[in-house]
Amino acid sequence: MGDGEVTRADAHRRRWLALAALALAVWIAREFLTSLLWALVLAIALWPLLRGARTDAGGNPPGWAAFGLTLAAGLVLMLPLVVAALEAAQESGVAMAWLQTAQTHGIPPPAWLADVPLAGSRLLGLWQHYLATPGSSGQLLAQLDAATILDWVKGAALAMAQGTLLLFVTLVALFTMLRHGASLGAQGMRLIAASVGHDGEAFAERLVEAVRVTVVGTVFVALGEGALIGVGYAIAGVPKPMLFALMTAAFAMLPFGAWFVFSVASVVLLLAGAPVAAALLFVYGAAVMLVGDNIVQPALIGRRAELPFLLALIGIFGGIASMGLVGLFIGPVIMTAVLIATREWLA
Repeated sequence: MGDGEVTRADAHRRRWLALAALALAVWIAREFLTSLLWALVLAIALWPLLRGARTDAGGNPPGWAAFGLTLAAGLVLMLPLVVAALEAAQESGVAMAWLQTAQTHGIPPPAWLADVPLAGSRLLGLWQHYLATPGSSGQLLAQLDAATILDWVKGAALAMAQGTLLLFVTLVALFTMLRHGASLGAQGMRLIAASVGHDGEAFAERLVEAVRVTVVGTVFVALGEGALIGVGYAIAGVPKPMLFALMTAAFAMLPFGAWFVFSVASVVLLLAGAPVAAALLFVYGAAVMLVGDNIVQPALIGRRAELPFLLALIGIFGGIASMGLVGLFIGPVIMTAVLIATREWLA
């Protein structure tokens, strides 16, 4: 046996050493695994946009194209947060003035409160006892002093700093994957083929298509939900309906995110003295979200990914429950992998 030959025992030792190194790397990067998964999902979804760019010998796009697409993705991801922060900054003075007025003069009950069926007089009495007089409202709102608000601001700043770091890691990983996508894809295909066999390439391509279908379906449904509920904002008389519609579409991709937005809009209408419009807006928004998230989105993703409706539904909600928002995209992919394995490999 020559010195350059590798025995089967040596190959096994090298394989186990590589697996150990991979496990150690995953453990070290465990705090950033969600960011890396996000980058992988975005890279797979955005890769078709780079097909028209001039590539190098390895099939990789130029750096400027990958950087531009990464920058655009970052701007799209940050736009709703920036809009919300600017709007909150503009309204912070109004909120502080209202808080000071409430502590000094009390909070007068809305005119419609006494007309609530069955419980109007009771609610009015409770409001007058706890909120209408300066002393009672001052005790109730005493905890909202400057120190408490400062603690809230510090907590929000810390969370924003952590989110910014994770977003930075996501964008750096996304740029790397886009810049070297062809090389990384070829290496991945070789690993899958070595692990699964000659069907590995087709298996990987179907999983990639499942990721793209899930991303497109999720964005499409979120935009549709934002547009439909935005019409409800305009009809109900919500202040700044376009802003609320934008926030609804953006947060519709978060678990219960859109529910929070149109609930806030309903509360705004309620405080403005329009309880009927507030109730109708909440019911309408809930109906749109229930139909969109539980019927339209699973059906759209399942049909294009050749995934049965039940598996698509379980993949979406199970992925969210186990992995957070990124599970919304990973869950259907895992279900697709299970379906391929059971239909084609275990049959």
